[in-house]
Amino acid sequence: MKQTIDQFYDQETLRRLQMVELDILKKFDKMCEKHGLEYFAAYGTVLGAVRHQGFIPWDDDIDVGMPRKDYERLAELVPIEFGEEYSLLNGQIDPRYPFMTSRIMKKGTEFRMLSMKNVPCDLGIFLDIFCFDDMPDSIEEQRKIARSCWIIEKMCILRNTPFPNLPYRGIKRVAAYVACGAGSLVMKVFPRKKLHEWMQSSAQRCNNPNAGYLGCPFGLKPFESVYPKSMIYPLKRMKFEDMEIPIPNDPHAMLLQVYGESYMTPPPEGKRSNIIPYKLSFEEEYEVR
Repeated sequence: MKQTIDQFYDQETLRRLQMVELDILKKFDKMCEKHGLEYFAAYGTVLGAVRHQGFIPWDDDIDVGMPRKDYERLAELVPIEFGEEYSLLNGQIDPRYPFMTSRIMKKGTEFRMLSMKNVPCDLGIFLDIFCFDDMPDSIEEQRKIARSCWIIEKMCILRNTPFPNLPYRGIKRVAAYVACGAGSLVMKVFPRKKLHEWMQSSAQRCNNPNAGYLGCPFGLKPFESVYPKSMIYPLKRMKFEDMEIPIPNDPHAMLLQVYGESYMTPPPEGKRSNIIPYKLSFEEEYEVR
């Protein structure tokens, strides 16, 4: 089946996927509580909590953020607390993984996008974890860091995935993929490990715990992922499905910054961007192509 951003899950498959992800989140929440780690719902998971008290009905992942000091403990704690049925993946563990995030994945499952069809990493159903670093108070300095992070991240993605998932249609999509294909050839001169090192060091350029902002300046719109610390802290908890999760102190301000003024109004069906995976399997006995 050719994958496009206009395809949709059947509801049974999507809900099954969400429940596997929710189970990973519950285990993650217990681990964080046990070891005194901070995390908070981010991006579509904040929106889901505020607008739907759970998953956005058509969403297929869970996003959480962690401050750097806690994020860096994942490599130590996940193998101990999650056991052999789960694994941790990021660019430091395997430089062939193209993103800045870490994933806690359930072994024996698969969640592989078409863009990562040939990436030689195990890619299971996952919880996505974003690392948030201190950001300077100067907006100009924030933008310098965000631009640097954006450029290096795109270099890393193109080094590993020639044709990434992009939310474009028509001629814009064709032009973007032509540019990506050419850029991927150029990026092969850079070692994967070095690109990940550059991403990490670029994100930590501020390294000032007294700074007033926190950010994860990556993705398509890196400037939208830099927030005043007062917007995030103190964390509070909100209902998400059948549990409560930590969310930012002012989720409405965060959602306004990321999604705009209409964030509480669900888009019509034709406007709900969703890219279904090239391959999805549950415990190796169920598969969608």
